[in-house]
Amino acid sequence: MKKKVKTQKKNITAFMIGILIRAAVMFVSISMIGWYRASGFQGLGRTVGVAIFSLTALCALFFGLIKRLAAKMRTRKATKVILYSVYALSGLLALYVAVALGAMMYGSTRTPEKDSTVVVLGCQVLGDRPSTALRGRLDTAFAYLKDNPGAKAVLSGGKGANENISEAQCMYNYLTEKGIEPERLYLEDRSTTTDENIKFSREIIEKNGLDKKMAIVTDWYHELRVWMICSRAGIDSSAVSAPTARHITANLVTRELLALPYEVIFR
Repeated sequence: MKKKVKTQKKNITAFMIGILIRAAVMFVSISMIGWYRASGFQGLGRTVGVAIFSLTALCALFFGLIKRLAAKMRTRKATKVILYSVYALSGLLALYVAVALGAMMYGSTRTPEKDSTVVVLGCQVLGDRPSTALRGRLDTAFAYLKDNPGAKAVLSGGKGANENISEAQCMYNYLTEKGIEPERLYLEDRSTTTDENIKFSREIIEKNGLDKKMAIVTDWYHELRVWMICSRAGIDSSAVSAPTARHITANLVTRELLALPYEVIFR
């Protein structure tokens, strides 16, 4: 009798713990979906992020049904292979995300040498004013240029379809308004990709006899891929990492997680 009561208590405890875990997964998933939607972006990062966390929420909600289905699949050889393939892929995905995030964080800590040439990578301009993300990069570049009065900067970014002026011109206007001397700034207004940012900035650096060591100003999550591009081109680069506004972080980091494998495999 005592053994039966003890077993029942264990079962109740396991049941309650299971409910708490599923509730936690549901809460985190719904919070993450809200985070992606709050960014206001429409793109691959948001789509993938919302899809993944919608799936985890559904898994938590229908955990009992999924558990029974998995048990049935394990009894058949063909479906057992499919089931364990799903487990393996899920594990590999989780491992990739953990390793990639760690690498991104490490890549953002490569401290530049004094008076290295700053290369500010552009991003969205709203009309003729910098977006939240671009303003973060510009404020970071401004602080570096004030601390290193001998440094020059290349402002890199072309004009997008919905932008009144080029990203380079927008950055120039912002920095000169804050007091940076115009003669310290060089505009690169042709690029539309990160690869072109680096390629065209290098041309300006070489043409004007600037220090060839690049101190790249961009968001922390972007520094790793920029370092890969620079390394492939034989460029000595370092990181001057800008903070990313909290409401857009999930979206942009997810997009970068998707871009990294392409950079490694196809470049």
